[in-house]
Amino acid sequence: MALSEAPIFVGIGGDSGSGKSTLARAFYDLFGEDRITTICLDDYHSLDREERKLVKVTPLNPRANNFGLMELQLWALKRGEAIEKPVYDHSDGTFKEPELLEPNEVVVIQGLHPFLVPGVREAFDLKVWLDPEPELRLAWKLQRDVAKRGYNEGQVQAELEARRPDAEKYINPQRQHADLVVRFYRPKPEHRDMGHLNVRVVQRHTLPRLAFDQRLHDGEMVNLQLDAVDEDGRRSDVIEIDGRIPSDQAASIEETVWAHAHKLHTHLHEVRPDDLGAYDSPQRQRHSDPLALTQLILAHRILSAQKSLLVRVNDRGLVAGNKHGETLMVQTGEAG
Repeated sequence: MALSEAPIFVGIGGDSGSGKSTLARAFYDLFGEDRITTICLDDYHSLDREERKLVKVTPLNPRANNFGLMELQLWALKRGEAIEKPVYDHSDGTFKEPELLEPNEVVVIQGLHPFLVPGVREAFDLKVWLDPEPELRLAWKLQRDVAKRGYNEGQVQAELEARRPDAEKYINPQRQHADLVVRFYRPKPEHRDMGHLNVRVVQRHTLPRLAFDQRLHDGEMVNLQLDAVDEDGRRSDVIEIDGRIPSDQAASIEETVWAHAHKLHTHLHEVRPDDLGAYDSPQRQRHSDPLALTQLILAHRILSAQKSLLVRVNDRGLVAGNKHGETLMVQTGEAG
């Protein structure tokens, strides 16, 4: 497939069970299946499940992954070339026949190691890190691995304990390279259902401040804090979404996001609010308004990354403009 311009590369990283696939699920509806390509970086494991057991390494360890092939193929996609991508099957932990993968307008790449290797990290136009509350990630991983990957609860617990040193060494440090950090967390310890979780979206100053952001000031259920210092000591703007947000308020904010998105991105597909925010519960698929808002804000960010050109003004700030010559926002602080 020949592209008129380079595809926009979006990296979504986080430890196993952090919600990467759930967050990215809505993008097919938002962009259209004919305009998006997705890759799971688990396909670049170099050892299958049994081989990892034999040599006693976890999937998080670089020794269990072919980062060289990953880098070569991602940059080929970035140049608009098709690739023969390996395929790792989580249902049985083995490799299947490679598949032909074509680039597209938007390429979403999700996995454990999107920002570990500098040569891979530099390919992304937008870097997103998922960092849910640890207790939630444990519950989500248990639910997924038991239901979909053939493990029992004891095996999942043992695997988590075995991989903890590698997570601290290879996974967690990648958060510092992200442009956006998304954290789902419980308003109260007993609340585990995603439908009512709070969300914190940390927008680092490597991103332009969009006009939409200003509409969130002083909101009760969705609020924007400017120039905060995040957990990694980075200057950031922080959007807080209250898990108790009523559906009518969530719909009103979604309409505001749509209005801003359509000013610059008329080719974004508008979908019904109920089609966003879908997540799997043990019984059935359910809907979360905070998740839907997060997905829509992220989609707007993806398109803004495609349209924006960042120009350094001085050592304290940057100015952002788009392809239409419109200024989005002058931002002070840490420029990236």
